[in-house]
Amino acid sequence: MKTVNELEKFLRSDYKNRKDFEYLFEMKNGEFEGITFGEFIEKVNYFASFLIAHGYKGKNIGIYGPNSIAWMIADVAIMNYVGLSVGLSKDWIGDNLEYSIDKCEIACLLYSKTLKEYVDEAKTKYPNVDFICIEDDFDKMLEQGKLSLTGLFQIAPVDENQPAKIVFTSGSTSFPKGVMLSIKNIFASYEALAKRIHLDENDVCYLFLPLNHTYGSIFNFLYSLVFGYKVYLANDVRNMAHEMAMAKPTVYCAVPLIFMKFYEMACAHNVTINALLGGRLKYLFSGGSILPHDIRKIYMEQGLNIMNSYALSETSSAFAIDYPNVDDLDSVGSILEYVDVKVIDPDNEGYGELSIKGPNIFLGYYNDMDSTKKVFDEQGYFLTSDLGKVMNNKVYIKGRMDSMIVLNNGENISAKRIIDKVEAADPRIVSARVYNRDGFLTCDIYVNGKENMEGDWQLVFDKINSNLSKYEKIRKFSINDKSTFWKG
Repeated sequence: MKTVNELEKFLRSDYKNRKDFEYLFEMKNGEFEGITFGEFIEKVNYFASFLIAHGYKGKNIGIYGPNSIAWMIADVAIMNYVGLSVGLSKDWIGDNLEYSIDKCEIACLLYSKTLKEYVDEAKTKYPNVDFICIEDDFDKMLEQGKLSLTGLFQIAPVDENQPAKIVFTSGSTSFPKGVMLSIKNIFASYEALAKRIHLDENDVCYLFLPLNHTYGSIFNFLYSLVFGYKVYLANDVRNMAHEMAMAKPTVYCAVPLIFMKFYEMACAHNVTINALLGGRLKYLFSGGSILPHDIRKIYMEQGLNIMNSYALSETSSAFAIDYPNVDDLDSVGSILEYVDVKVIDPDNEGYGELSIKGPNIFLGYYNDMDSTKKVFDEQGYFLTSDLGKVMNNKVYIKGRMDSMIVLNNGENISAKRIIDKVEAADPRIVSARVYNRDGFLTCDIYVNGKENMEGDWQLVFDKINSNLSKYEKIRKFSINDKSTFWKG
């Protein structure tokens, strides 16, 4: 008898009990079009059958593009039946894209036509990698997979303890690291989530977070297979209010910047925030960075249940989530029931490095044993590099121990990576520092002599930005004589 992992268990259960229920929706020609649970699960099986028939069993397969139903089908098919699913940010270009292909030994890259320009560049450097355009070839692959499959659930699912998925996380080194997650890691948190909220087939999630990040992938998407709720994929961030009016979600997860934008929009149009969010919301989750107290209070005063979530890629996205109707605005969430947390070397206020052990903790960084060893202590606790404390089972965060910059949109930016690029861009630059100022990634450069402060520095920064991803781009800069460096 085949060993059934948690993902396979929910796929089989959903096909039996929810086959004809509406499930995933994406925008086409101005309208949301959807597929049922049954159609999704059938296509997962067909796609896995195609990949195995074409020699990809045990291989690492990348998915590079914006959120889509095809992205979701491929992700589940790869991780549950084929090999390692590697999600890449649609904002990665140039060296970030090449790094991910190299680092994760990607054998096949499924990509969106919208990113063809960057893929064509990479193709010349990776003749042994198969590049497959989702828009051009995905349906044909499903048809071929269907023909080679004798029936659903005929492919043996993977061992739930082996690596199934790679997500990239920013670190203090030059490039992101590949976090390996097993299916056991991924499905470790749904019971703790169910203690906090109630979701079922009547609920709707509007999925705005990218599927290559763990919270969007796990808590928004994969847990829909557990609870049975519908998922509507955001199409245009500039048009979210209109899309949410169409989807009428009951659950929505975002970063603080988005919640602040909705507040500003509500004020500008003299309407309630809830009206902008579709009018039916039961649960709002905020994560990635700290939500300002005043904004959170306004949401709560308007009857919106907004909860903090503290998560890292290495913890399969979460280890602390608020309970509903929380009145402690300083906490970033209550520790999940199965997680063991300790604080290393606490100071007089109780703040030290947060360290975690539990079934949600990742398996290690792909092809990077040195980095993996550095983030675990002798007792097997994962060292987060976050300074925090725990009181009454709640987590409080003070900051980071490394050189990460956390932007208001939740993105983690490596200061070292950007500084290296800036200092290499022009021989006049002696030193540089980058930081978040008022929501903008800002760079101060220091040059040797006041005479070097003149010139068209905008051209220099335009060139630097051309080799950085969307979230890494420097929005403001200043030119300073090196003699002022230590004057703050």
